Amino acid sequence: MIDFFQDEKLQEGYSTEDKIVFGSLGAGIVLILIGFIIFQSLNQQIGGITLILGLIVSVVPYGVLSFLKNRAVTEMERQFPSFLNDLAESKRGGMTLLKALDSAKETDYGRLNNEIEKVHDQMTWGIPFPEVMKRFSRRMEESAVIQESLSIIIQSFQSGGNITATIESVAEDAAQLRDVIQEKDAQLKQQLVIMYVIYFLFIGITVGIYIMLAQLLGLGEADPGAIQGIGEVIGDDGAGVINFCGEGIMVAAPFCTTAQVFGFVPTNITSTEDYNSEWAETYGYGQMGYYKSLLFLMLMIQGMATAAVAGQIRDGSPSAGVKHAMIMLPMAFVIFMLMVAPAGV
Repeated sequence: MIDFFQDEKLQEGYSTEDKIVFGSLGAGIVLILIGFIIFQSLNQQIGGITLILGLIVSVVPYGVLSFLKNRAVTEMERQFPSFLNDLAESKRGGMTLLKALDSAKETDYGRLNNEIEKVHDQMTWGIPFPEVMKRFSRRMEESAVIQESLSIIIQSFQSGGNITATIESVAEDAAQLRDVIQEKDAQLKQQLVIMYVIYFLFIGITVGIYIMLAQLLGLGEADPGAIQGIGEVIGDDGAGVINFCGEGIMVAAPFCTTAQVFGFVPTNITSTEDYNSEWAETYGYGQMGYYKSLLFLMLMIQGMATAAVAGQIRDGSPSAGVKHAMIMLPMAFVIFMLMVAPAGV
């Protein structure tokens, strides 16, 4: 298990978390460079997939670690009031702080046990209690609740106040705050469900839009679509749709390439020039590749944005949305590849 909570002032070298993040970033950059070389000189589809894999390797480990860290902080905040209550109870029974911490080590506080053990060990080494609490607070920089509670305890100890009464008061406040947070989470779950429903509605709308476009433009068929048919009826022989992939339009090039990478067009289209061929023009493969890619990228971007918002709403951090992205994006990808990607090819 990765120890997310370390005092950087006392840490030599990089933490395990940093090593994983930097290692994945380095591996991702290497894959991106390899993919770029393959894309330019050998095979666009293999190169494109390698580029995407490099991006995933670069980003996903950081997102997963952020999610795990946020979950650990939430669990520790949930257990923190119980720990303080037990500590105060032990102090009221006549124990010293060291003995009280020794007793707390035997209780299961989940992820908080590791931090309690660090505090206990540092006190047995003769480090003053205020300094031990300051180190604990530095490790808990991700949790405002724990940091504020520890700050009050340190100030009470240094001013010579009743430390037992202070710990009890802080525990009560932390417990109340925890209850408020839990009530808030229960309400936010409804918002989270709404976010999922909206995204899956967006997937359905995206699929419907392409089906409509395919019928209007005659994509993947030799017969003209409804728009061209209307043009013939009203006497407009120029009615039709621009083949963006065949016109050499720079802004359309990424979409045309995406179509080749994901197989949105026939496999014998291996370059931009192929979109200008007579048979590609006949079946509208240039228009097909462009619109499929446009809708696909819209779907992926919307999924990432929705997941980030869901993470912010549920856990207070956009990076926590990685768990929602790992649900939304694969489902959207599968639905799109089953219902839209093979259409007309």
